[in-house]
Amino acid sequence: MKNKFKNIFFNFRDTVGALLVAIKHPDVSLWSKIIIAVAIAYALSPVDLLPDFIPFIGYLDDAVIVPFLFFIAIKSIPQSVYEECKVQAHTAFKKSLGFIVLGIVIVILLWAFIGFFMYALVSGILRLLKL
Repeated sequence: MKNKFKNIFFNFRDTVGALLVAIKHPDVSLWSKIIIAVAIAYALSPVDLLPDFIPFIGYLDDAVIVPFLFFIAIKSIPQSVYEECKVQAHTAFKKSLGFIVLGIVIVILLWAFIGFFMYALVSGILRLLKL
């Protein structure tokens, strides 16, 4: 089960990366680029056609609409171009992995600093109020 979710995540990452590279590819038509842009924008957007707070139906769009949009986007470009873009996206991700980890560390440290600052601020105010 764990490997299944891992494969779904990596497949999603590779697909989004390949479609992002395909938008810039000269052999992809304008209509395909529009379809790709809509698919990626909908997948990454926090706004859904069906809100997630509606039980079952809310998650249906994430399970059906997003894969369908990706399927249409992938089918709208030539297979050889998609394969080439997939390789380029995978290579680019491997090269930028260090920057991604660095970014994650910076965000974690920033949140830790904010948490420490808030703790110091609240404890200082409480000391002033002698609570």
